[in-house]
This record gives sequence, C-alpha cells and structure tokens, in this order.
Amino acid sequence: MILTPIPASEVGPISRRSVALFGDAVGDHNPVHFDPEFARRAGLPDTVVHGPLTVALVVDRLVEEFGAERLLNIDVRLRGPVFPGDRLTVEPRAFGEADRGVAVCRANGDEVATAIVILAGDPDQ
Repeated sequence: MILTPIPASEVGPISRRSVALFGDAVGDHNPVHFDPEFARRAGLPDTVVHGPLTVALVVDRLVEEFGAERLLNIDVRLRGPVFPGDRLTVEPRAFGEADRGVAVCRANGDEVATAIVILAGDPDQ
C-alpha cells in the first residue's frame, strides 16, 4: 500500500500573543497558560501553550500541504508540554503498515504530540 507522503515542516515560534488570543477565543483563562509565576509554582519552566492550540497549528500545517478537502481524519495524542517561543517540527512517522502519521517535536527533540492522518485519495479511502 502506497500512502501519500507527509513532508517535514515547521510550526512557530508560538507567540504569547497567539496563546492569549486562543485563550480568549475558547474562554480558557487558566493561569498556567498566562501567568509565568503561577506556572513556575506548578513546577513548569514557563506558561504552557493550550493543547488544542498545538493541535490546531498541526492541522493548519496539514491543510496548507494537502488542502482541507483531503484531510479526512486526524487522531492526535498530546505527549508533552509546548511553551511560548517553541518552534515545532512536524515529521513524518509510520505507526504501522497501514498508518501514516506525524510526530511533533520541540527544537530540543522532545516529542510533544503524535498523530495518525487519513487523506482522501489514498488506498482504501
């Protein structure tokens, strides 16, 4: 089975302004996303980007590459925190014989998300 390849790409850097706008849009004003001192008291090095914002940025990258009409499904698993200022790399990854996916990594190599991607026009679609 030959699947459409997913090229590697970059997302970011993710700005604090993007985090603030996203928080306002979805009504999530948890201080872990906005207050660096609160985040440090919680044991984090900085505030944390909303998980759904990370997912949205990855989906946006896939839509840019393939078009919204081809993206049938994406099954995302968040694996670690993303911080303001992070640049993420979206890398192709195979999760099985018939699964095409991506790994999302911070610049230091930490994997922050994985996703299985189904595109229209591939075999069995």
